Amino acid sequence: MSWLLDERTELESMGAGRYRREIDDGEFWGTGSPFGGYLMALTFAAMRAEVADDTRVPRIYSHQFLRRVPVGPLDLVVSTERVGALVHSVTARLVVGDDTVGVAGGMFTGDREGPEYLDEPLPAVAPPTEEGGTEVPGWATNVHSRFTPHRRFGHDGPVVPNEDGGWLIVNEPGDWDHRLALMASDVWPPPVIRHPDRMCATPSLHHVVHFGPHVRGSAGQALLVRHRATGGHVGLTDEDITLWADDGRLLLKARQLRTVIDLSRLDTSSFVTP
Repeated sequence: MSWLLDERTELESMGAGRYRREIDDGEFWGTGSPFGGYLMALTFAAMRAEVADDTRVPRIYSHQFLRRVPVGPLDLVVSTERVGALVHSVTARLVVGDDTVGVAGGMFTGDREGPEYLDEPLPAVAPPTEEGGTEVPGWATNVHSRFTPHRRFGHDGPVVPNEDGGWLIVNEPGDWDHRLALMASDVWPPPVIRHPDRMCATPSLHHVVHFGPHVRGSAGQALLVRHRATGGHVGLTDEDITLWADDGRLLLKARQLRTVIDLSRLDTSSFVTP
């Protein structure tokens, strides 16, 4: 990578699996905290540094968001749980002072012979160069200015069925990898915020990702993301996320658990107008 995310995921190694990053409220700030996709990219970078083996390919990443992360130093403490013939398993804690603000897990695997197939190909939607989809309207946070969206699923106003998504164009030059894929899986506004029965804010509680085998790309490639809210209950909502590259590769499948906050309780001071 050669763009801003490269610089913003650089880490200071403190030894013994501990990495540090100074968090600011700049380009990757979300709503009162760093954008969740950025925290995932940052934690993933610490895991990959600790694995330190290019023959092990990232296949699973999961993240529990426990508390908001403030401006200031954030420590990422990575532990190797097991190194086997196929799987290298790691966990990480995100620590601010004496408080654990997040926990994450990752699996990196070697290659092994097996069937190759793709049962969920790139959907047949208009490319981002064509008219058709509408832009995502309304509010945004700092991180949303890093992407230009072109909607291809859902529509303006209340959404039923409860899905949304479209093309994401990265507004920076440079090659990309799993860090950008994690960002892109979380940056599109979730469709449940426009459901007619539950118009709300939905901070993330848990995000789990299964990566495809080839999660790298070059400058200028567009990414297609589709979000489907699958249900809501007891103040929570579940969401399925799929991300493709414009050349047809399935980059990841994700599942996200969100909590529901009524709009009247939402602090909108960190929103910006796109």
